[in-house]
Amino acid sequence: MKNNILHILVLLTFCTLQAQEKKEKEVIIIEINSDVKTLYVLGGIVSGITKEDMEFAKKYNIQYHNFGCLVPVNLSDYEEINARVFETLNKEFGTQWQTEIKKGILGFEKWKKKYEH
Repeated sequence: MKNNILHILVLLTFCTLQAQEKKEKEVIIIEINSDVKTLYVLGGIVSGITKEDMEFAKKYNIQYHNFGCLVPVNLSDYEEINARVFETLNKEFGTQWQTEIKKGILGFEKWKKKYEH
């Protein structure tokens, strides 16, 4: 009996994760095609979005999505989306935005190292 309950719980958890991942992929496609670009941020219990971050967002027509303390399953997909936003910012505004962006944006340092080479 205990094994059956355990199997059911594992199956339900697996199905929930599969559904969440599918939904996240759909959101990613929508975000890529949106006029207002989203930068994804790993936060904590307290939101790390500051007044300066909001000014940056307004100036460069972006928005932030703070995951809080929940790390998404497909973290690399969100790093890739952020990298596309970084490329768009470079095309539209040059490189000045790089000195103004919130430190610790998901994938920024990795992208910057790749971009510099």
